[in-house]
Amino acid sequence: MTSSPQEEIKNAAQAISDMHAATVPGEHAQAAGHAAANLCPGAGHQLLYLSPELHQLIDEAIEIGYATALQDVRSGKFDGDIRDWLPDLFSSQDGADR
Repeated sequence: MTSSPQEEIKNAAQAISDMHAATVPGEHAQAAGHAAANLCPGAGHQLLYLSPELHQLIDEAIEIGYATALQDVRSGKFDGDIRDWLPDLFSSQDGADR
């Protein structure tokens, strides 16, 4: 038996909620919430017409991505890239080392 579109949406919503609970720990929750709040206005007026439940789902999905990125940065996955991303952060230190 195939599932209905409503069942698929319900299952996707539950999966996102489960990922959110597992991925957005208390230490990253505030920053992830701010990131979602900052991104949503970029979607335009369309978000004004969504149900509160769907809007929450979109927020949770954004928060999952942001919290995951924060965890990657904290774990050092991007340490080798930071000099390329923020050369000014190291320029004063490099000059002091010479």
